Amino acid sequence: METALDHIESLINQGRYFEAKAQAFVLHKELPSLRVQQLFALSLSKCGVPEAALMFLKPIYDKDPNDPETAGILGGIYKELFIKSKSQPYAIHARDTYRKNFTATKSYYTGINAATLSAITGQSKIAQQTANEVLALLPSQNLTFWQEATKAEAQFIAKDRLQAQASYFRVRELAGNDWGKVNSIYNQLWLLNHYISVPQELLRIFKPPVTVAFVGHMIDHPNRRQSRFPQSIENNIKDALVTQINNLNAKVGYCSLACGGDILFAEAMAESGGEVNIHLPFCEEDFLDASVRFAGGDWEERFRRLTQQFPVTYFTQGHYRGHPDLFFYQTAVIFGSTLMHSREKPHLITVLSERDKQRKEGGTLDTLKLWPYPELVINVNPDKFFSPQHHSEEPRKETTPTKNDTPVLFLMAVDFPDTNPEEKEELWKSINTRVQALQITPTVIQWSESTVWVAHPSASRVIEIFELMAEVVLRFHTPNNLRTALHLGIASVDESLFFKSEAVVVLSEVHRHALPAQWLASEPAAAALMLATGNRNISYVSKLATSGSSDEISIYAIG
Repeated sequence: METALDHIESLINQGRYFEAKAQAFVLHKELPSLRVQQLFALSLSKCGVPEAALMFLKPIYDKDPNDPETAGILGGIYKELFIKSKSQPYAIHARDTYRKNFTATKSYYTGINAATLSAITGQSKIAQQTANEVLALLPSQNLTFWQEATKAEAQFIAKDRLQAQASYFRVRELAGNDWGKVNSIYNQLWLLNHYISVPQELLRIFKPPVTVAFVGHMIDHPNRRQSRFPQSIENNIKDALVTQINNLNAKVGYCSLACGGDILFAEAMAESGGEVNIHLPFCEEDFLDASVRFAGGDWEERFRRLTQQFPVTYFTQGHYRGHPDLFFYQTAVIFGSTLMHSREKPHLITVLSERDKQRKEGGTLDTLKLWPYPELVINVNPDKFFSPQHHSEEPRKETTPTKNDTPVLFLMAVDFPDTNPEEKEELWKSINTRVQALQITPTVIQWSESTVWVAHPSASRVIEIFELMAEVVLRFHTPNNLRTALHLGIASVDESLFFKSEAVVVLSEVHRHALPAQWLASEPAAAALMLATGNRNISYVSKLATSGSSDEISIYAIG
């Protein structure tokens, strides 16, 4: 029992909330206990459904309102619902839950939350009194990061602004390059600023780091006829990238890892103390063959050093096989991921030949059309560092599949749990009729048991099909509790092989974790959706290990 609980707590600490929720649910059925119930409610809330967590935990809290852990989790759920809905009653429930627990336990954690929510709900005198009580409970020296953060917030609410500012400066020093902690403090100050004027200096020092995406040329292939990025200018490009990164104060970067621009950008970010998020379009060995090894030298060694230092996300772990779309969609995911993780408009840094731009060639230049902020593009032009030379060798020829029967598709699974057989047949007929009338022509649309599966090259078209299905469902008076999951990956258009595709296997496992009225999306799908629709109401909910991928994938909730 104790080992199982420890494992669930470990999963929560690792951000693997789906697995924690599933294991806590099973344990609750087998060996129910208060701690299991607490962990189930906490993981449920972290999975993006605080409403369901509230329904589960509130009756448990009502039976024993003095338990500090139950009260702390319930207060957190109310607070999450307040932030999510901007509904003041949730803030009042959170305040009262935290305050009651603080009165009983004198925990500085529930105390500072009680003080903050009292300020937010207009009880300034009680907020100040509670904040002073919290300050009296904290150690006088050798404070941990979170104790120092609590001290700063309590001093601010108690209106000791000079001491609060000094404490916040110490908090920022303690946070260093831990951007998760920096963002956490910024989010709290941002929330407080809606109710109490927060000095701009404090908001500035905790302002989320500038986030940048990168695309650029590879080192010239030995068979390249016209020089564009020769090995001889590598140091020039690296120095120019360092300058641009420092000028922007960029601390978070998203890129691929081909020889040339990608690796140089990643190294420059690392040397500036920044965080690098690497995206690869297919399995590592194929990527090395296609985009690294031809350059010789130490490029492969540098590639491996970076992949050991920073997280790598694979669009697919399948083989390249000359698939024409994989590099394009990889860039789309890089751009979309950059947008998802940026509070403000991010920048794009490129290494692109101006001569290529003038000739309007394809390749990397085509991907620039995906970037939504052309005014926030900074280019390092390799042309100015060398005199181009023309070579007589023939350019390298890429192999492409003769028949593209496994394209990159945007995939959706929608569950209709309450349809009876008669409704199902009529519903299926209506959906197909409407799809045909709108001339959407999905690549694949199938019904399996109570789930409709849709695959189409366009994210916006898939969303259009969902909206169409929702309209049809309402006509049949079916409750609007559709469970929806999205994924982007390679899938067979052969209907007999569709459900065996790697991407469909991943989609089915993401869909299994969706709750009624919830949209879940893998990171590639969420990124593509962000890029295609501009929907910024996308939030991380969990890591998920799937049988369709050898690595854990990140899952997001779509609002």
